[in-house]
Amino acid sequence: MRVPCIPQQLPNGKFNDVILDSSKLGQKKYIHGTLIPLMRNTLSGWEDITKESHIDIERVSGALTNFVFFITKKLQNSQNPQKVVLRIYGNGADQLFDREKELRCLEMLSIVKIGPQLLSTFSNGRFEQFLESTTLNYHEIHIPEVSRQIAYRLRSLHNIVTIFPPKKGTIPEVWVNIDKWSPLLRKISYEQQIKLKLEDLDNEIRELKSMLSKLDSPIVFAHNDTQYGNILRLDDGSNQLVVVDFEYAGYNYRGFDLGNHFCEWMFNYHGTDPHVSHISWYPTEEQQINFLKAYLDDNNDNDNDNKDQEITPRKLLLECNAFALASHVMWGLWGIIQSLESDIDFDYLAYGVGRLQMFRDSKDNIYDLINNHFQTSTSLIDS
Repeated sequence: MRVPCIPQQLPNGKFNDVILDSSKLGQKKYIHGTLIPLMRNTLSGWEDITKESHIDIERVSGALTNFVFFITKKLQNSQNPQKVVLRIYGNGADQLFDREKELRCLEMLSIVKIGPQLLSTFSNGRFEQFLESTTLNYHEIHIPEVSRQIAYRLRSLHNIVTIFPPKKGTIPEVWVNIDKWSPLLRKISYEQQIKLKLEDLDNEIRELKSMLSKLDSPIVFAHNDTQYGNILRLDDGSNQLVVVDFEYAGYNYRGFDLGNHFCEWMFNYHGTDPHVSHISWYPTEEQQINFLKAYLDDNNDNDNDNKDQEITPRKLLLECNAFALASHVMWGLWGIIQSLESDIDFDYLAYGVGRLQMFRDSKDNIYDLINNHFQTSTSLIDS
């Protein structure tokens, strides 16, 4: 059980302006002249590294927003920590979310002992605690027991709202992001705008907001990006799962976080076509019920209110699948914007176009289900 940690203050602000170039981390001169001084002066316990042969740098695959590296100290008799995570922000990522808000979230999570510790920051990145763990893969999230464990973790995360409630008037993250990102699509070519039917998108978003508002999904502290690569299994024998990478975390609808996770079942980010969705992989009703039972029946949760106790997994199905539409729109916009800026090897444009198409292909059916649900409810009340 670790103690709360607040990020280490950088001495005299000297390293606040350091910008690391991820493409140069294989160059000995760059490691010696830039990376090592940064680590020596901002990471406790790493003062004894003096040359590039003292560390190993391993690039982590599958990260879609940032460049992520594991850095291992090779010195004998060196003090812990022996390994840290280096996260270098991807080009253009700052227009997608608020880094200061992300850091505040990480501090808050540290207080409630969720996720890795934030160790130090610099201009375009940060160092984090390394957790001895194994990242889940796309096969594992389909395993019933693993799926239930993920549900438990999400419920624990969501319950942070009872400790740190949002300020009055807080706008859910999904709408903050969609409203911020949709105007950025005007940067793409006119031909692409026509192809994507951007002239229809504003009206489609307004309709989406109207339809989802009927569901009255509660606001929770949400991760908003629970793809399998952001879920670790600790190697300490506890078999415990840990959710990491909170770039997009914040106060959001419960239905979004759950429906978004279901959408992530459709992708294998380490496959030959990581941008391609596999609709047949979307969880079946039985798989969704398995997940939602665990989410609602978490025996370690003492914060259930009466309203939550009235919800059944089957009642929650519509909320999750309806908010999956919002997930398609949000990540569709994200992909198209990233295609203009990011230098990470991923077909962002195809991914974004595909997510928007899934939204358009399924929205009418979901809207019918929402309308039928409330018509049925009204009929039962009237009778």
